[in-house]
Amino acid sequence: MLKRARFVALAAFVSLLALPAAGAGTRPPDVYFHAAEDGVARTNALWWNPAANWYSQRQHVSTDGPRDVATLWDVFPLFEAIDIIATSRPSAKRRAAVDAIARGAERYWNPEFKPVGGYFYLPFRRPTASAFFDDNGWWGLAFFDAYTATHNRRFLTDAIRAYRFIAIAGWAGNAGGGTWWDTDHTRKTSEPLAAETLLAAELYGATHQRAYLNESLKLLAWANKHSWNRSRGLYQRSPTDGTVMNYVEGMMIGAHATLCRVLHKKSYCTKGEKVAAAAAKAFPATYHWATETDAIYYRWLLTLYGADRNPRWYRLADAWAKKALSNARDTRGLFTKRWDGTSADAGRLLTPGGTLMMLAAVAAAPTPR
Repeated sequence: MLKRARFVALAAFVSLLALPAAGAGTRPPDVYFHAAEDGVARTNALWWNPAANWYSQRQHVSTDGPRDVATLWDVFPLFEAIDIIATSRPSAKRRAAVDAIARGAERYWNPEFKPVGGYFYLPFRRPTASAFFDDNGWWGLAFFDAYTATHNRRFLTDAIRAYRFIAIAGWAGNAGGGTWWDTDHTRKTSEPLAAETLLAAELYGATHQRAYLNESLKLLAWANKHSWNRSRGLYQRSPTDGTVMNYVEGMMIGAHATLCRVLHKKSYCTKGEKVAAAAAKAFPATYHWATETDAIYYRWLLTLYGADRNPRWYRLADAWAKKALSNARDTRGLFTKRWDGTSADAGRLLTPGGTLMMLAAVAAAPTPR
């Protein structure tokens, strides 16, 4: 299936070389969508490692072997981009692309982890190695979106696996609550907590199983009590570290918007809007961290826009999408630069992946009237 997906991607690469220019008769979402789909094809062509039947961490070279593969974190933005493309404009070919990358992503599963199986950051079996709970958050969200795109319950099961690993192995129950960074329990941090809060809310919306809602509300209550930065109106890294990070805020905004939708309780949208307003102040129009983190922030900020239709949230994302289209491509048409045109780690898969995730998310959002 993965080899077939690569063939499809290369065919798309040939057919999509000419993108529509913005102008009369061309809506911005169409420009973003075609740029995202074309970008996925170009990225697949240059990062695919046939020896591994998977993506390389950096642009593929002929000396790459079967173990020269991308980390979970590097693949995540591209995985999300492919999911969003297929969800927003469904077709058999786009669903097949989701199916291919999702089945490949299952290779990161390690059933031997204790006390329950989880996803490792590389697609290898390492039963005694340390695993990261934020990685399981990324994979859980990407698998859930793959399920949304394909309606294949296999991918819902994959998402639930990630959810269970964080809920059971990641909860710091004997240390005052919160979510551990890794299985070595080196520190608590908000990235896996935010991802799990959002994922649990989405799982509840899809299954109506109360356990998922209880988990989302438990984590949200803990974060409100222990990781709320009152002076900034945002969620901080941990009870002892006041750092605020845009992708954490994005996922927490998305969690509130999702709870607002699935519970039909406007109070969650109201809280999400307050966090979004504070985030817009903390991360102004001039703020650009990295393509992969910023894409997470805007992708789930747009979830709030989908719930409340406040055009402010769309315009924040749209402004950066426009900059990315203008500035982030290199001379080969690859999105290897930052959205402001400055240098990024051009060789890593997550650099174009983040931009493609962002463009796909803005393309999928309805344009404000």
